[in-house]
Amino acid sequence: MKKLLLPLMLISSFAFSQYSDLTQGLGFAAGMPSGLGFSYRQMGENHGFQVTVGALAYDYNYESDYFYGDETPRPIPIDWIPDPNYTQRSDGNDYFWGNIGLTYYKPLHRADKSLFYGFAAASAYYTSEKYTERRYIYFQESETTYSYRQDGSDKELRETELDLFFGIGLGLTYNITNNIRFSLELPLTVSNEGQIWMIIPQGALHYYFK
Repeated sequence: MKKLLLPLMLISSFAFSQYSDLTQGLGFAAGMPSGLGFSYRQMGENHGFQVTVGALAYDYNYESDYFYGDETPRPIPIDWIPDPNYTQRSDGNDYFWGNIGLTYYKPLHRADKSLFYGFAAASAYYTSEKYTERRYIYFQESETTYSYRQDGSDKELRETELDLFFGIGLGLTYNITNNIRFSLELPLTVSNEGQIWMIIPQGALHYYFK
């Protein structure tokens, strides 16, 4: 019996050690300073880090029917002041959104199934959109009718934007199973435009494999 118990104790001890030593995980993360998308997290005894990457792109054909300005004469409303010209813009027909985030962790307290930590994070969000623009000018057909006529040809333009976020805060990771761990964090976030968000939580779900 003693000969049987010894191997069982060694096996259980080894399994517990393997669970405790898991430090690398893959999964998903979502937050302003940490980034949004697929995530790799490594959490060691005294330090840790996370890299998050996400992207979205779509494209659809431009439909000319989107522009509703035409040259059909219309009655002039009473006391109406016409707009001498206006511009219409189509929805983006070539859109890209992407982000990358990097987070540093400092473990503060460990328990059997949880980890309390502090963190600092930085992320960059980039958007790019191509759209079509059409300009119209006011034309009075007669004393009682008017129309808007296209001025020049359509223009294809591209608009880009880059937003940066920085944050510090506290977080808690809970071990749902030996390998699956859920994290909830509360950061203080500042953007490159000077905006401050006090408490907008962010979260992550990782599968620890090594």
